[in-house]
Amino acid sequence: MFAKSGLTFLAYQSTGTTAIPAALKSPETIRQKAVEVVSRPDYQLDLGLDDETQGLWLTVLSWILKPIVWIYESLHGLPPVLQIIVVVILTVIMVALSTHIIWSFVNAIKGSKVEQLAGVQNRERHVDPRHLERSAELSAADGQYVEAMRLLFKAALIRIEQSEKRRLRVGITNRELLRRYQKSPLSGPLSQITDLIDRKWYGTESCGSADYEVCQSQHVSICAVLQGNSCVVSA
Repeated sequence: MFAKSGLTFLAYQSTGTTAIPAALKSPETIRQKAVEVVSRPDYQLDLGLDDETQGLWLTVLSWILKPIVWIYESLHGLPPVLQIIVVVILTVIMVALSTHIIWSFVNAIKGSKVEQLAGVQNRERHVDPRHLERSAELSAADGQYVEAMRLLFKAALIRIEQSEKRRLRVGITNRELLRRYQKSPLSGPLSQITDLIDRKWYGTESCGSADYEVCQSQHVSICAVLQGNSCVVSA
């Protein structure tokens, strides 16, 4: 039976109730279509490791397996099952040791940095304020008034920490310090010292002996307040 539709002719051979195409595409046509499909950019059969990368991984794998093979061969004479058990145990031990060495090495590097930072902070926090006060007097005697005021200010902060039995936040600014103690008796002396430091140390104004004497008197006031109060009231 032939059915005609437009310019297309299809021939079918009837077998019972199933219609089977009487004319199929030739093998050459199928091969050409397959070549066309696999040549498309999104159909890459050669996607994977190149020869150089493959060779590198094989080399690394051979280095890893070499001691394992050597251990296995050195156990010649033992039952195969026992050889395998010994090799597996030794391999696990070797991997655990390698992991531990790498982990210890990384922690040692990180730990050294943390210890150095903590050591610097601890040294700064555990300085005796009396030592700083004596150093301030020596600096003032040499005419280094800005350095003397800086030392007195640092000594005052350490004395505040010792009185409150807690440390001030690292990097706290002068303004933050004043806001914290604005409702305490320390507000006035701290305000005058920080004002002098802002103008003489950070600013461009010259610093003389009179400025140091003002700073020294305010430092004495801070020490007196701390001695009379077991705990400084901060804002």
